[in-house]
Amino acid sequence: MKKLALVFKPYISILFLRDLKAGVILFLLSFILPSVGILGSIAIISTILFAEIAKIREEYIKYGFYLYNSLLVGMGVGFYYSVTFLTVFLTVILSILTFLISFGLNRIFIKYSLPILSLPFAIVSMFFYLASFKYTNLLSNILERKPVFNLDFPFFKEYFISMGTVFFLPYPIAGLIISLIILFYSRILFFLSILGFYTGVYFHSFFTNYYDALNSPYNFNFILIAMAVGGVFLLPTLKNYIIALISVMVSVIVVDAMEVFFNFYSLPVYTMPFNFITLLVILLFYSVGYTFFNYSIKGTPEKSLIAFLSNFFRFGGNDVKIHLPFSGKWSIYQAFNGEWTHKGKWKYAYDFVIKKNGKTYKDEGLFLEDYYAFGENVLSPVNGYVIAKRDDLKDNIIGVVDRVNNWGNYIIIKSDEGFFVEISHLMQSSIKVNVGDYVKVGDILGKCGNSGYSPEPHIHIQVQKNGFLGSETLPFKFYDYIKKNKLYFYSLPKKEEEIEATILDKSMQLRFNFILDDIYKYKTEQNEIIEFIIKMNDKGEFYLFDGKNKLYFYLHDKLFYFYEYDGAESYLKEIYKIVPRIPLINKNVIYKDVLPLDIRIKGIKLLIAEFLLPFNFNFFLRKEKYKKENLSIKSNYGEVYFSFYEKGFEKIKGKDFELRRVYEKDN
Repeated sequence: MKKLALVFKPYISILFLRDLKAGVILFLLSFILPSVGILGSIAIISTILFAEIAKIREEYIKYGFYLYNSLLVGMGVGFYYSVTFLTVFLTVILSILTFLISFGLNRIFIKYSLPILSLPFAIVSMFFYLASFKYTNLLSNILERKPVFNLDFPFFKEYFISMGTVFFLPYPIAGLIISLIILFYSRILFFLSILGFYTGVYFHSFFTNYYDALNSPYNFNFILIAMAVGGVFLLPTLKNYIIALISVMVSVIVVDAMEVFFNFYSLPVYTMPFNFITLLVILLFYSVGYTFFNYSIKGTPEKSLIAFLSNFFRFGGNDVKIHLPFSGKWSIYQAFNGEWTHKGKWKYAYDFVIKKNGKTYKDEGLFLEDYYAFGENVLSPVNGYVIAKRDDLKDNIIGVVDRVNNWGNYIIIKSDEGFFVEISHLMQSSIKVNVGDYVKVGDILGKCGNSGYSPEPHIHIQVQKNGFLGSETLPFKFYDYIKKNKLYFYSLPKKEEEIEATILDKSMQLRFNFILDDIYKYKTEQNEIIEFIIKMNDKGEFYLFDGKNKLYFYLHDKLFYFYEYDGAESYLKEIYKIVPRIPLINKNVIYKDVLPLDIRIKGIKLLIAEFLLPFNFNFFLRKEKYKKENLSIKSNYGEVYFSFYEKGFEKIKGKDFELRRVYEKDN
């Protein structure tokens, strides 16, 4: 079955999709021109066999790009030549050459995080057509093209011909079927294909007559560029749609220039303009760290955008995140771009103090010991190595600041994620760790003091670019904090607000420390037994599996959450809606979460929302309210109850169903 999947996957990979059922349809469609279908199939099989001879591991070829380049080469031979022993042998040799070039280019391109696209096909095609000038024995094999069936129609004919040309089937019926496949799986890709084609044609018509522009055999490059740039490698957003159309217009010049140059040697241009423009765009936006670059390509642009927005709205995106450097309740004395010292390149910093009855001190506040923050433990906000510290400076008496040693006693930690955290104004001789020590979140680093440029005892914390004292600061967010019994995730409190640090409930953490192949059984109200099994994919991602559907989850420090669902309507999907995240803390709180579009709506509403989402992210942003109590979490979608002793859920109650845990002793 796996080998069969490898045969069909290249067909759908050409269209940037993944569903094998579409691959089967495209495989069958290729036989409209039998020589294209036959030699394309031979090219794939030859490549798979050669990969096995070379002992190339299956995971290297299952993603498609090694195989679809060989497929394109085989179909290209089949487009020009009939099926004979000579052309079959030639296809086998060319497919092996394509595989070698694909493997070599991938090893080079991977250093720059670039895909090889169909560049190996374009290169091998040039080699073959140059060499074919000397292969006189091939002349008797030139194909007299007659498709098995065709259907001519006037509307959008040129667009469909260009779409069919992607598979060496320049016939309206082939293009129509391919377009319908794209439309079925992705409205965004279909929209981009049309937009790219007609943008390229109309822009081209500025420089030549419209008929020639409309009927150029290389217009399929416009389709591929628009889909790749606007929906695959860049996330589908309005801005990226514009970038895609600009890329298409640039490619018009490239197509014409290459056509003139290649025609001198009687060579077809094929996908060279698509590869050239798309690779340059990918390299540019990846190198500059573009926010809407698609770092995690899903099955469709719709799924990629939903995953990105889910990460952004639910988990703070790719922003730097740190934990609070204290326990208990503290108030914000100064936030980002504060009115006193948080200015210029040091504007991304927070100062914390402790207040009681509106004051930071007791009595008259004349002595350090009068200040509630003085001497309180300072905790590590990250996991990482201590790279610098100082703790020999005396704590200032109230009313005096040290203008020479602004930072006072400090500690700098290089986090496991690569950024640096500096905590300043610590108490003299209180730092409990040394340079080179590895610290974890929550470890005691020292005590809150009043050293350096500090008017009163407080904790100063900042994230910075480099590891030296006073480095330029970077924006960040706090993982979580509680304010007035409301739990906030990946956010920043405002000046004067009082917040409380969350405390890990280890018993809650143990309840969701699932182990591979654990089985959790539940009984429905109809006495049907439902099983959820803990599984792991080849990327190391864990998920709940009911035999058909997958619900991916992650356990991180004080939070357990579900982040992706793969499947149809099921109890697992309902669980995602009821409780998308579970704070593993020892306090009853109210919090909010954002459910992905494909979890909370379905059918035609989902299709419309997915298509409109690139134009307005507010279609995604609908916050649901959740209430955590001692052993349960309630939401508008239902309620879950935790077991007191066992891992997992004791009971799951939805709007129209109820699942109760079944234990072995109950059987």
